[in-house]
Amino acid sequence: MTGSQDTTTTGAALEAAPVRLSMRDVRVAFGATIALDGVDLDVRAGEIVGLLGHNGAGKSTLIKVAIGSVKPQAGSLEIDGRAQSLDAGPRARERAGIRAMHQDPALTGNLSIADNVALCGPLEREPAARRREAAAAALARLGIELSPDRPVETLSVAERQMVDLARAIAAPLRVLLLDEPTATLGKHETDRLHEILRSLAAEGTAIVYVSHRMRDVVAVCSRVVVLREGRVVMDGSTAGVSGPQLSRALSPADATVHDAHPTTPGREVLAVETPGGPVALRSGEILGLYGMAAGPQEGLLTSLFGLAAPVEAQLDGAPYRPGSPHEAIDCGVYFVSADREREGLLADMSGADNVTLPWLRSMCRAGGVSHEAIGRMYTRSRQALHIHGPGGEAPLNAFSGGNRQKHVLARWLFGPEPKVLLLVQPTQGVDVGARTDIAATLREAAAHGVAILVASSEADEISLLCDRVLIADGPSWQEVPRMPNWEERMVEVLLREHELA
Repeated sequence: MTGSQDTTTTGAALEAAPVRLSMRDVRVAFGATIALDGVDLDVRAGEIVGLLGHNGAGKSTLIKVAIGSVKPQAGSLEIDGRAQSLDAGPRARERAGIRAMHQDPALTGNLSIADNVALCGPLEREPAARRREAAAAALARLGIELSPDRPVETLSVAERQMVDLARAIAAPLRVLLLDEPTATLGKHETDRLHEILRSLAAEGTAIVYVSHRMRDVVAVCSRVVVLREGRVVMDGSTAGVSGPQLSRALSPADATVHDAHPTTPGREVLAVETPGGPVALRSGEILGLYGMAAGPQEGLLTSLFGLAAPVEAQLDGAPYRPGSPHEAIDCGVYFVSADREREGLLADMSGADNVTLPWLRSMCRAGGVSHEAIGRMYTRSRQALHIHGPGGEAPLNAFSGGNRQKHVLARWLFGPEPKVLLLVQPTQGVDVGARTDIAATLREAAAHGVAILVASSEADEISLLCDRVLIADGPSWQEVPRMPNWEERMVEVLLREHELA
């Protein structure tokens, strides 16, 4: 879908619609850190507003204020003109019709879809049959063919997102807040989600849509609000905003421009035989494998890390068939999953411990772990990746999404030097400043001889990070040379392989 607001209320009708969500002069500080500094936000019934900003700009904090999980020091919040207590928690906000859909759904894997849809909501105390009926109705409304009895742990990332959305619409809904809902979704799943959002908006739901994907915001939002350093710096129609305007508004004050020229490859480090043909990776090179979300490019990387059936491969000319991640790590092959929250991070553990976790044994001295060694590694990684937020002793869930992603990368970049670095969607859900920091750090690692393999379904991510790209869908790998319209050419080849163009 191309235009914005295809089926939602538009133009004069939208301007005449009542304000459903109103936030005034919202102020939040965490110690000396000011997260929100006098933010005003109105969202009308039937309106989809894109909320943008760099990591740490205050987007997630604003959503948490709206759903009652963060109490502001000052400000006011109204739903349909009725004041809401700032002391009210998430349950009270849900009763008022405010719900959120997060990038990483807070679902319980060993429970069924029906139980998750009812969990912590107005359906929680209903009989099992009623919970199942409500879940089935919500799934049907979304056009999702899943059994309400199916355990959530068996679902894909995209399916878990849909269950999270089903939970939001299972009870009367006035305001829906979405925090990076498409970060792990492919184009088909994203288009389907946008259709659902337009349908909800047409029914009068006010929607706030947080995303780093500009094309998604333009596709589905009628208005864009940009936060920077806790303040609103732009509020206007998506139809009238220009690329340069958005770029200036989104750039953090300390953003720097890094060199993005290709690295100089050396000797062949990794050679892999695949059904689509051989894949060769050289030292000092960043090679991209591009394909549809959850495509074969991701499966290849999990196999190379010992998480799936092994493939025929050679590492430095010797057979390489890791039977476990431990064996891969011992060979100097490290892996970053696309699902950082479930497979990469320990949210309640400190930032420093998350980074140093695989290397604690090497940091031991007589009497225990060397806190000095942990501090050195963490300080080095924090400076190199420009990690912002609280100190290293704070739990990881106190950091923004982009800074959590930097912690995952730091774990594998600043311990024992990797021989091969396997990355799946390494910049998903992070802002332009964080993407630039990550790209610069990966290029520096490549310049020191690290061979890097990136699997992604995002053409702009491949374009930013990689020296070469292989299209990972279709009967064979196809290399697309770097050119001025590299991204467009990649998408064209991929769509042709899937008979979509």
